[in-house]
Amino acid sequence: MSRDKIDFVTWLAQRLSERGMRHAYGVPGGGTSLDLLAALRAQNIETVITAREDAAVIMAGVSGVLMEGPGLAFTTKGPGLASATNGLAAAALDRMPALLMSESFTDDELEFLSHQVFAQSELVAPLLRQGQGMALEPEQEAVDNWLDQDHMAPATMFSGSADLNKPATVMPPRITPGVDTPDVAPALSLLADSKRPVVVVGLEAARSGLAPILRDFVNALGAPVLCTYMAKGCIPDDDGHFAGIFTGGAIEQDCVGSSDLIIAIGLDPVELLRKPWSFTAPILDLCQRVYDPHYYQPAERISAPLALTLQALSHDLAASDWRMEEIAAFRDGFLNGMASDDGSGLSSTAVVKAARDAFTQHPRLCVDAGAHMFSACAFWPGKAPRDVLISNGLASMGFAVPAAIAAALHEPDRGAVAITGDGGLLMCLGEFKTAVAMKANITIIVFNDGRLSLIDIKREDRQMADLGLSWTPPDFAAIARGFGFTSWQVKAEDELAPALKQAAAATGPRLVDIRIDASGYREQLRALRG
Repeated sequence: MSRDKIDFVTWLAQRLSERGMRHAYGVPGGGTSLDLLAALRAQNIETVITAREDAAVIMAGVSGVLMEGPGLAFTTKGPGLASATNGLAAAALDRMPALLMSESFTDDELEFLSHQVFAQSELVAPLLRQGQGMALEPEQEAVDNWLDQDHMAPATMFSGSADLNKPATVMPPRITPGVDTPDVAPALSLLADSKRPVVVVGLEAARSGLAPILRDFVNALGAPVLCTYMAKGCIPDDDGHFAGIFTGGAIEQDCVGSSDLIIAIGLDPVELLRKPWSFTAPILDLCQRVYDPHYYQPAERISAPLALTLQALSHDLAASDWRMEEIAAFRDGFLNGMASDDGSGLSSTAVVKAARDAFTQHPRLCVDAGAHMFSACAFWPGKAPRDVLISNGLASMGFAVPAAIAAALHEPDRGAVAITGDGGLLMCLGEFKTAVAMKANITIIVFNDGRLSLIDIKREDRQMADLGLSWTPPDFAAIARGFGFTSWQVKAEDELAPALKQAAAATGPRLVDIRIDASGYREQLRALRG
């Protein structure tokens, strides 16, 4: 068998192309990142030059999530890597498979330079540990091992010129070994004793191939299902078994508190509120990876590929005692708790419902951290896994816009909608340039209330004086037009539906700047968290 000799960077670009990569994201330096870009271009992988490095890693992570393979971000050493760390933290805690390649300092440079120099590997090491990520050496075996994983974790690689240009060998494709069916007998015993189980679906289950298997399991069981924010769509919102969103908080207490068994499917502790586990029913934990801390001690745990586990359990599954009317009541209770239409102006609920009705082509929704996420995740329909993308592990502001750009490039005809607050948007305005340059099919909907609403609620709850958490609302519509967007500004209810319908019918990057009445956020927060 022929084994052609090539250089490492060429081999890497070929491997990434084989895994389905079409875009790589970053801000290059003048060293090895240029060699990387040249090798990627030779493999027809388009390089997207972003405004900021943290946004580049978010884009790479979202791209990896959607193609269920590795995404790639690149940056220069020193300040470039430092700027990328928020994106790397998001990749780690949101379980996104992004490979961050950074230039490195040579031994000769380190002998006489202090300019821009800091301990790069020590900076990223704690972030990688949080997500079970890897620090890769620029070696074929190490990179191959990471590329062949079932990707849920990021990696970093520091490279100098000698690393990228050293010889590599073209190897034949690897054969992935089969996996044995897990022992499900203890789990079947728990299920047999349960009459009113509840299913909680988490981010590990948000894989394209798992959805029909999961639905077969739920249909056979006939139990209510709650999905985390990051698992929204794994069971469609219009499925009769869907009962709402699960956060580990208050709004799901009626449903979960009525159960005699909690079946956690791919539930990752990073998705849960920072509070003790409050449910008393025994837990059957079905997962692929075990993360620490886990917050609860399951009665039984099966750590194996979820598809194999669910298929094995479905063979001898008895239907529960739940009635569909009960599940519908839980779902209605969730939606009623999330409604925020009591204020005098445009509520977040009204805006999300109007956007849902306007965008009939069902683009992917990318949601920023902030109070607007409550309405967005409740009222935007999830029909399939990854219909809704959100940073709920790190919960980073500034996530939605770069995520939407990556989602739109992944599936241009479908496009993406980014729902963000004014605070989050101010953190990533530079990516307007990226969206225009790439002709991204995105719509940014800005919930513009001139404050950090969620933080201000917490300030008021602590009975603290005004701490300067508000500002004069910017004219984002004008700013967006300056970059080349089509934009609308909405200040009154009668302007809302026409603007959103026009945005849905338009092409290219567009933005709808909506002045929001934030008064409903407090009740939503109370309903969710108690």
